[in-house]
Amino acid sequence: MYHKGRRILYCDYSHCKTPQESVSFLEEVKNFYLTLNEKVCCLNNFSGVPSSTEFIELSKKYGKEIFDSKNMKEACFGLNGLQKIMLSAYNLVVKEKIYSFNTKEEALEYLIK
Repeated sequence: MYHKGRRILYCDYSHCKTPQESVSFLEEVKNFYLTLNEKVCCLNNFSGVPSSTEFIELSKKYGKEIFDSKNMKEACFGLNGLQKIMLSAYNLVVKEKIYSFNTKEEALEYLIK
């Protein structure tokens, strides 16, 4: 997607209705990142997505191994209370932190600054 002329990778997890669907989509995202030859700004939509320990553990693993080296900036929106705690755990182990916003528009504005 593009926002105000800047290319942004949009990872929309909102279609995931089970923890396993979230993990499967994370695997797809990881595989896409492996094809990238440039750094990107990434926006994650976690609206309505179920939380799971497996998802956060894999996220932390891929964050350190892959996402850190490919992200310039990363933001998300749609997190519930437990997911915000899980995001804090993710941010403890990665260099490129994911910043959480209440709305997609707020997140996009952060990414283009």
